[in-house]
Amino acid sequence: MASPVVSGVAALMLQVNPKLTPNMVKMILMYTAQPLAHWNMLEQGTGEVNAEGATRLAKLVRTNLGATTKQDDPMLTTTTAPDPHTTISGQTFTWSQGIFFRHQYAKGTSLITKYQTYYALGTVLGDGTVLGDGTVLGDGTVLGDGTVLGDGTVLGDSIFISSGTVLGDGTMFCSGTVLGDGTVLGDGTVLGDGTVLGDFTVIAQTAMIKGDNTACMQVTR
Repeated sequence: MASPVVSGVAALMLQVNPKLTPNMVKMILMYTAQPLAHWNMLEQGTGEVNAEGATRLAKLVRTNLGATTKQDDPMLTTTTAPDPHTTISGQTFTWSQGIFFRHQYAKGTSLITKYQTYYALGTVLGDGTVLGDGTVLGDGTVLGDGTVLGDGTVLGDSIFISSGTVLGDGTMFCSGTVLGDGTVLGDGTVLGDGTVLGDFTVIAQTAMIKGDNTACMQVTR
């Protein structure tokens, strides 16, 4: 349900400022979001999308930022940060004024008044950093759909070496052992973002499994 709404807001942002990078769009959406009371970050991220705040901030971002822009260079066309409040139908709320990046959370006006290298093209704010064409260094190293080394060399469910040469042709080693986006060892054993050991035994992200006593995740016994 949220995807078309957020996509529409992103389109409005790019309409008022076509020079925004993908990470600038993501940052502005998070920074201007409306935090919802009684919901934690696991449940809501930085909050509910705020079309008014996002487009207003997008208009203020300089259109001449590029590869030569240095860390902490002025990011806005004004020397003062915009008012971090939005009023809709007589109700006023404060922006989150924070963003998630590389599994961390940051707050402060410097996120919008000073240029951050994370906003450049070729960088991913989420899982890790993109280097070159499709190379992601994050929780694990992901190059393409499986693991990609060089031009046309793929190590994954099938092993491809050079152009057109196939070794393995879909063969999996050790009966269900897959080393790819996540690491899967044995039947039902997963080592990745969350750790799963054995059939349906989950360790990590316990709030997703057991709840944490907030409005939408009540603990049940």
